[in-house]
Amino acid sequence: MQSLSPCNETLDGQGRTRPIWAPVLNAMAAIGKGESRRRAAALNRHLGLAAPLGVPAGQLYDPLPAPLTAAEFAVLEEGVRQRAALLSHVLEDLYGPQTLLSSGDLPPALVLGDPHFLRPLHTRSRLASPRLGLYAADIIRVPDGSFRVMRDHTGVIPGLGHALTLRRLATGTLPELFRGGGLRSLRPGREMLLDHLQRRAEGGLVAVLSGRAGPIGDPGHDAFDDALLARALGVLLIEPGDLATRHGALHMKTLSGLLHVALLVRGVSGIDLDPLEQGGRPGAGIPGAFGAIRAGVLAMLNAPGSALVEARALRPYIQAKAEALTGMAAQLEMAGLDTVALASRAPFLGSEENTVWAPFCFRLFAWMDGEDWQVLPGGIALPLPWPSVPAGLGLKDVWVLEGEEPRIISGAPPAEPPEKVKFLAAAHLPSRLADNLFWLGRSVERLEAATRLLMVAIPRLESGTSLPRDLAERALISRCLGQSGLLPSEAAGSALSGRLLRQTLARRRPIAGLLKEVARLVDASSERLSPSMLATVRFALQQTQEALPDEEASLPTLLSFAATFAGIAAENMSRDGGWLFLEMGRRLERGETLAATLGILLDGPPERMEPGMALAIEWADSVLSYELRHAGILAPGPVLAMLLADPANPRALAFQCNALRACLDRLGAEDDAETVRNLLQDVLDLASSGGTLRSRLSAIAARLRQISDRVQRRFFTLLPEAHTLEDNEVLEAAQ
Repeated sequence: MQSLSPCNETLDGQGRTRPIWAPVLNAMAAIGKGESRRRAAALNRHLGLAAPLGVPAGQLYDPLPAPLTAAEFAVLEEGVRQRAALLSHVLEDLYGPQTLLSSGDLPPALVLGDPHFLRPLHTRSRLASPRLGLYAADIIRVPDGSFRVMRDHTGVIPGLGHALTLRRLATGTLPELFRGGGLRSLRPGREMLLDHLQRRAEGGLVAVLSGRAGPIGDPGHDAFDDALLARALGVLLIEPGDLATRHGALHMKTLSGLLHVALLVRGVSGIDLDPLEQGGRPGAGIPGAFGAIRAGVLAMLNAPGSALVEARALRPYIQAKAEALTGMAAQLEMAGLDTVALASRAPFLGSEENTVWAPFCFRLFAWMDGEDWQVLPGGIALPLPWPSVPAGLGLKDVWVLEGEEPRIISGAPPAEPPEKVKFLAAAHLPSRLADNLFWLGRSVERLEAATRLLMVAIPRLESGTSLPRDLAERALISRCLGQSGLLPSEAAGSALSGRLLRQTLARRRPIAGLLKEVARLVDASSERLSPSMLATVRFALQQTQEALPDEEASLPTLLSFAATFAGIAAENMSRDGGWLFLEMGRRLERGETLAATLGILLDGPPERMEPGMALAIEWADSVLSYELRHAGILAPGPVLAMLLADPANPRALAFQCNALRACLDRLGAEDDAETVRNLLQDVLDLASSGGTLRSRLSAIAARLRQISDRVQRRFFTLLPEAHTLEDNEVLEAAQ
């Protein structure tokens, strides 16, 4: 009987299609080559739109899976468990008693000279948590049909987020592949992993610590994969800058202060994790992290320095100790230097019409649940570099078929859910995310206000008439453009024309700058947006960016984006958490812009305010409401009532104050809420009394800026309010 063909995963020894591949190949044939590639493009487009970070995906996804039979996976499962137990034992020894070094089983020069051996983590006793809690192995099938380990991953574990995401996306894009059923679900494994993390954290905070972006094959870190993992597990994604060490423990900087962190899934290199003890890059790590791990107040998967046993030079020495340390012969042999030449081939959908046959490896994942190593019934398959294979092939989903016998999934009993602690709305939101959402709200409002001003300005500046009213309108528009930053002060004069405005905008491109800032903040805030929300916002952004070079089409498209964003915030975000800061940013920016712009448009005696009043009503998008209420007859009283004091008009200054006060009340900022309440009363008094509008509106805009600074200091920088010495205090201090 001939053995399994080493060259083709889809064929058996007689050259016939293997049963596990037949449904896949038949489904792809029924779909057709052209449609298959369109579906693959849709799969990767969906990944890009739903990406929870503003970095491009390091890899593409290939819709063709890499299936394994139940018997094949059983062999791999036992081998991965043994391999993980072996490497865990070696790590505990090298960072503890070091008997393997003293006995000569491992060369001290290779261990102590490796950059991943972190001396600050060498302790006499074991850490409170195992040094190796997550493990991944890259495995190939060799010509005799057996499996061999090509590479171990014991430091940062790359690809787990992709493994938990790829199947969910592929199910919606290529449902034909899954109609036959018979696959082991990843959901029980994911739930068991999450339960284990919560149990180990003992009800404390669990988070994924992410660093800089990198390719998935990089032993460092992949920020895109970190974000996918955090979303798949339903835990926080945080950065080193979100953390601080206080009293020997690690805390996350939140709006309510410092929140103790119990467990981190590490996406940052151990070398860079603690710059204070390890000499890592300043600003890249968390000073004091090593001390928290040694003290047992922080669990980390995996502990810094665990990448030591990935070293290629140590592999033969560790493999030789497999039977002695695990009690059985090695279930999986190590692959040699001719790894890629031995690896079996599988079909990939390339960029051309023809299918690409490329060598690949299975990457399987395991975690220690406190009693035994559990292996995820799936994973990802990665193409290996080969001269005849084009670059850019995608990751595959590893399928594990169900066996004939019923399979009962069990593990440690579920952890009791942590007791819920009552806290203020958004109190446990990381201050970095709150800051990003606050400025996202401000940036979107700033973009919309600039767009509305240009839509009012361009037709009037291009009219070319010289009537007194037209000249007065152009002068007011020119001042508003200068005040908003759309024009430099030297260009904002009464001689401004439509042609000069277009030339200046084309040269300075202020709208493009505002749009770029909005896109940056959308990416920075994406952790608080659901995949559907993020996809909708990014699609609207893409349309806006494509229309931006066409001036005629760009302004309506910009307004369409602003409306889409406002609708997403209103209908999809719960009224706590990040929404409060997004709303505060929008209301502060709209209120400040309203006060500053109305101060220009309504400047002057009542008999000369008609041009400004008409512009103000149009710019504030209140033309229809004003016509219905007042038959279009412009008068200072009704205009001020609608744009300043109307609590039901979302473009009125009073509306912004009410919304801002409600947010501050919910966040427990009673003093700032009282300040806004007093400001609202001043707005109502101004609308009823009239008088000199410009100076009083300018004062209101300045007070809104002060409130913004107080919000920034209270929630984001977490600094006490600056104290100003009175004159008598200065004299006493001098004496």
